Amino acid sequence: MEIFIIFLAVIVGYFVYEYYAYKREMKIKAALSHFMERIVICIVEERDGQFYLYHEITKQFLAQGKTAQEVYNNLPKDNRFYLSMDGHREIQEELKEIECMRLKST
Repeated sequence: MEIFIIFLAVIVGYFVYEYYAYKREMKIKAALSHFMERIVICIVEERDGQFYLYHEITKQFLAQGKTAQEVYNNLPKDNRFYLSMDGHREIQEELKEIECMRLKST
């Protein structure tokens, strides 16, 4: 009889553990999907001394400006992360690099 009670306690403990592990996994999945929705991958185009920023997937226009800071200030203030196409740098870093390359070439 004691073996049956121990076996039952182990089974109940296992199911309680699995339940809490499942709840934790759902919280992590929800947080991750919310974070991924905030990332916007952008395409940078430079024409006639102006930078133009477009959403990579939808091709929607996002911002424009003559300098990297001006483009950054013109971005929508919607608490999102605007990344370059490679996905490793923020858009302001890429714009500054393009701006420096343009100044070096002149």
